[in-house]
Amino acid sequence: MIATLIVKKYWKYAAYSALFAVWLLWDLHQAYGDRSSLYPSYEPASLAAAKTSAATVSIVRSNDPSLTTPWGVGDDTISEETIAQMVRRAVELSGGLRRIIKSGDTVLIKPNLVQQDSSGSGGITDVRVVKALVYLIDEIDHGRIKIIVGDGSARPFTTFEKNTGATKLAWTQLFDVPGYQHLKTAALASGIDFRLSNLNGNSDTDPWPELDSVTVPNGCQATPQNNTYFVHKDVTHASVYITVPVLKIHEQPGFTCALKNQIGLAAGSKYGFSKTSGVTQDKYAHKLLHSAQDPYNWQDKEIVDLSSIARIHFVVVDAITCLETQKSPVYAADRSNRFISNRVVMNTIIAGEDPVAVDNVCCRVIGVNPDDIEHITLAERVGLGTNDPDRITVVGSTIEAAAKRFKKPTGQQGLFGQSNRIWILNGPYVASGSSDITTPFIPSEATAAPAAGQNGWSQPIYFRNDQIMLKEYFGLGSSGKYISYAFTYVISPADQKAVLWLGSDEALRVYLNGQPVYTYSGTRIFTTAYFSDTTTVVTLKKGINTLLVKAYQSTASYNFSLNICEVEPAAGYRGSRVTGLQFVSSNVATGLNAAAEMVSSSYRLDNCYPNPFNPSATIGYHQPAAGHVDLRVFDAAGREVTVLVDGVQTAGSHRVTFDGARLPSGVYLCRLRAGTATMTRKLLMIK
Repeated sequence: MIATLIVKKYWKYAAYSALFAVWLLWDLHQAYGDRSSLYPSYEPASLAAAKTSAATVSIVRSNDPSLTTPWGVGDDTISEETIAQMVRRAVELSGGLRRIIKSGDTVLIKPNLVQQDSSGSGGITDVRVVKALVYLIDEIDHGRIKIIVGDGSARPFTTFEKNTGATKLAWTQLFDVPGYQHLKTAALASGIDFRLSNLNGNSDTDPWPELDSVTVPNGCQATPQNNTYFVHKDVTHASVYITVPVLKIHEQPGFTCALKNQIGLAAGSKYGFSKTSGVTQDKYAHKLLHSAQDPYNWQDKEIVDLSSIARIHFVVVDAITCLETQKSPVYAADRSNRFISNRVVMNTIIAGEDPVAVDNVCCRVIGVNPDDIEHITLAERVGLGTNDPDRITVVGSTIEAAAKRFKKPTGQQGLFGQSNRIWILNGPYVASGSSDITTPFIPSEATAAPAAGQNGWSQPIYFRNDQIMLKEYFGLGSSGKYISYAFTYVISPADQKAVLWLGSDEALRVYLNGQPVYTYSGTRIFTTAYFSDTTTVVTLKKGINTLLVKAYQSTASYNFSLNICEVEPAAGYRGSRVTGLQFVSSNVATGLNAAAEMVSSSYRLDNCYPNPFNPSATIGYHQPAAGHVDLRVFDAAGREVTVLVDGVQTAGSHRVTFDGARLPSGVYLCRLRAGTATMTRKLLMIK
């Protein structure tokens, strides 16, 4: 409004007024965007969830020679019989259902029915995949297992839902167009105990009694939801829950599959149609916020909350027909035209018990880095599964054989991967102005390689948003001039070029391996795009790299973001984190012992060398007198990998070699027990 008045009064200076309007928008964003008083944006990184188990994920393509009727992988006329064989083989390769389902169980199958599309469009789960799964389950004990197929679409189709808005169009039935009513008829005729369920509520006028208010088992990640969601009783009462998503690119979280499919559990009769709107009957008290509270993005956190509530037992992914660029079909002319421009025929089924591992594999199949998808990394963090490729066994087809690179969304939100979330911090220091971005405030600023918790550096801090909110962390007000530092080690799998994707409100400086590689000293708009600059090419060396971010604040939000991405000229594929790259805290990278140790001054376990190593490391230790020594190596999950020493050793210093040639990359713990001493050292193997 102010900018408009200025333009009217001083029309000769319209160009200056436009610049002022841009500044005003930026300034208002700072006031609106600073929500640190509402919800905490960080926590100690040590609060990560319990360790997860190794997982097996199967990939079965239509040309698998073990199928009775194999089919061409690019042929969209694939038969229902072949799809049924693919589902059976994928389920069996990944462990089967008989260990999970028993006679008398109630099994809820949740497809993705986000819109009223036909099977084969790629927009919704193909009914042929669900049908194959229904009959496979019934084989366990025919007619004695209750099977429910249900989803809570964001599209209204009952009187209750139509009343939430005058412009809403009611559907006759959610399941009509994709063919699920025909599946119901066939299943009942075959003697299967089967029904369809609208997880928004099946009653045409009063669906709320069908809902349960459920507390998130692992603690709520989407803070505004107050740890509680409304979901249908068919979800909470099911003995076994199987999610059957369709594999697609998604505009906002970037990717949709096993975990993202759980948004359909939030009952629309409470959350609205769409589910970010609320309903009049509830006075709009409940809604999914998604990205409505910039700089907070709640959608991925809501996905993880609902996945925790779902208690997913098994995943069968429909990758028969998929979609790139966005979650909905892009029709060439109209909905009656079969040609869909973003449709990708894959003729593939992917299955497994671990939804995080399944999403990891699906990402890699379509050329997305799973470390870029917040709901995948967060789901691992809260204990829903493993995102570590070294702990995922892929059976059936290989990822390489099944891979097909998908184009990313054209909008900002899903175009790029997530910012690094874990940093160790130092500061703040009082500055005189933005020019101080080049003034050192700590000794040997450029070559800093700090240890967490030492010399003014924090312990590793996990930030819940792509924007690293330094103002909140340091407890700073809305005015004042400050400089602070954020540090991480970067483990690169190879010597290679990469691109820094950076964002900030104000001045920012980045050092990589002791060299300044990026300096910005002005002000700019830093909103939901998260990245302001994507042009800086850097050189990574194989193994450990040091990365220091120096940030300046005067009146802005004091946020920044950073990712290290592949060099990619094509716009439809840019913004993916370097494959295999890891951001790690200093305690891991330097081999410092992060846990408390019971150390006798007479005994010593030396830092292992080299660290990181490939494929072997030398481990030294010292004991003052002859005695029994127990020296073992464990993996990150606490499983014993090898016994290096177990016997009486003479006094003095000793060295042994740990050979990890047959082990996967990752973090390992070396533990020494000798006399009264117990001590450990961390090792990092990079292949």
